[in-house]
Amino acid sequence: MKKWFKFFGLSFFSHNRSKEGIKRGYTNVFLGFVLALVFLWGAFILGDMLPFGVHYNRSPKFKETVHSVFANKDADKQIYAEIENGDLKMKKQGGEFTPGLLINTFESDEDRKNYSLNGYNVVVDSRPAGTLAEVEPYCLSNDGNNTVISYEDYLTVNEAQRYNFDFKLRYTGKPLELSDEKVEGYKAYLIGLGGDNKAETEKLAGELSEGKITKDEYERAIYELYFEAYYPKIDEYEKSSKVPLLRNYYYHEYISKGIKNYLFIFNDYLTGSFETKGGVDVTFYGFYSNMENGVLISEGAEGANVSADSFIKNSFKANWLINSYSYMLNIFSLLPFIALMLMVATLLSYSILKLCGVESISSLGAMIRIVGSFSWFSAAVSAVCTVIIMFFVKRSVIGVLPLILFFLVLVTRSVIFTLQEKKLYQKQLEKQETEQTEV
Repeated sequence: MKKWFKFFGLSFFSHNRSKEGIKRGYTNVFLGFVLALVFLWGAFILGDMLPFGVHYNRSPKFKETVHSVFANKDADKQIYAEIENGDLKMKKQGGEFTPGLLINTFESDEDRKNYSLNGYNVVVDSRPAGTLAEVEPYCLSNDGNNTVISYEDYLTVNEAQRYNFDFKLRYTGKPLELSDEKVEGYKAYLIGLGGDNKAETEKLAGELSEGKITKDEYERAIYELYFEAYYPKIDEYEKSSKVPLLRNYYYHEYISKGIKNYLFIFNDYLTGSFETKGGVDVTFYGFYSNMENGVLISEGAEGANVSADSFIKNSFKANWLINSYSYMLNIFSLLPFIALMLMVATLLSYSILKLCGVESISSLGAMIRIVGSFSWFSAAVSAVCTVIIMFFVKRSVIGVLPLILFFLVLVTRSVIFTLQEKKLYQKQLEKQETEQTEV
């Protein structure tokens, strides 16, 4: 067992130890590969999470924007916030903790004057994530002419002409108000369709009359049925909802268009983008699920600034569990690719030895047992280097950096082995020739 530990733990550093892999089984390759996956998983998580606090502290312009929202010296401009069971409740001076749009520097001149500092834009919207969005459906021609027609006109053209148009949605930025008149219109349309739509509509009406569902639940359910029946699928716009949601207005109107330097604060999460003094671009998400209930910001300008900074950092820390799970799935999806890296390093090393006429490594299987002994420490080096490098580069590179570093270290160590083996093999041949000559 002691010899095995020396082989498994020191093969990366010792040519002789690594060469012992010829005599050992493929179990060591498997164990090294599994351990490499663990280190790569750690590289993704730590490289993504650890540098954030440093990046934030090195971003005075963004911090000033955060302070202007939650720690403004002018009480009339400050947003007061409380955490209640993972939900962020917000209000302005003299107002109530009621859901609503509090700040939008993209569209409000007054908000832009008060909160848009150093080129940063801010949106503070405490309305629930499930708030319905008012939209304007239309159809856009796909022939390059960008012809726009209403969805109603689209329904009047023949099937052949419909192929020339794509269904689109334009979010107005306003919540959808479901009036009694609108809901009755949706209901009449569904009943007119007959079949399952009529049956489901009548079922909802019965549940409402029996008190099983509220009026709001009834109206939303009718609207969802109508939207699905009348319009095409909206997978391009909504991934988790059957109908357009107001929250996604900000994504489609701003974030998806590539804006930088912003802070969006919602009742359940926040997202932002900032640039450090060193020029590193950082885009992030944060959640409030692990925050304690109570007032978010301390009294006093200095204490408020510290509390505002802690709020941003702590919301980002809440990503630990989500990111860990996400990166674990990512590692599993990349298993074939990581295994391919191991095979490429093996084939490269074996090919070099064969081209140099080195016969000491007799088979590809022997070579993979040697190279496999390098895998776990190569991943460990990748993890350490990833964390260090991520303090100086933009956060988005975390998706590829650990894998690139792992492959570079693995290949480099494997090539070093081949060069050392070539040198030793040549010395052995020279020694044999000398002995034969002397005889």
